Amino acid sequence: MDLYAYAQIGDLSGIMKENGISVPRLRGLRLMQQEEPMSKEEIDRVIEDRTIRVAENEFRRVAPDTYEYSRRTDKILEKYLVHEDVPYEWNGKIGTSREPVGIRWWRIHGRRRKKLRFAIKQARRAEERQWEAWNRYAGHPGVLYIHARIGGLNWKDYDGPELEKQPWFLEKVDDAFDDTYCDIYAKIKGPEM
Repeated sequence: MDLYAYAQIGDLSGIMKENGISVPRLRGLRLMQQEEPMSKEEIDRVIEDRTIRVAENEFRRVAPDTYEYSRRTDKILEKYLVHEDVPYEWNGKIGTSREPVGIRWWRIHGRRRKKLRFAIKQARRAEERQWEAWNRYAGHPGVLYIHARIGGLNWKDYDGPELEKQPWFLEKVDDAFDDTYCDIYAKIKGPEM
């Protein structure tokens, strides 16, 4: 969920009305003229972090009955992922959290390695698609970014194909982190800022 975009709904919903845009399950709005493109280095960092999270999720699924947290899952994660103590601050208190920062590929073999590589490849493609769309419209004055909970299979359930036929519709891309969300880019008349 894009919290900044969520906070903009009240301020930017008038632009949607002026342009005849109606999207179900709206979760956020941004004016793309105010946004910067993501650099290649930033995208690579996001993809690297996502790669480690995908690996963590795959290893949590090794023991589905203990998916959340258990001693067995912790042992599996320690075996296959490199961890570091990462400092954090919460409610004025400073502490450290053990976070995965790398993958121990030399310990992963056979079907497990193949499955993990495929999951990472899919996640990487999803991130690249999402940020390519973002960069295509970043800085453009006539584009509104709409974040909605109609990604993936929800697209057909909430009249997504009808949205694609609207004159304002530019592009839709599923959110790479949670594909039940999607980013929709819409043409708008120049907003008075």
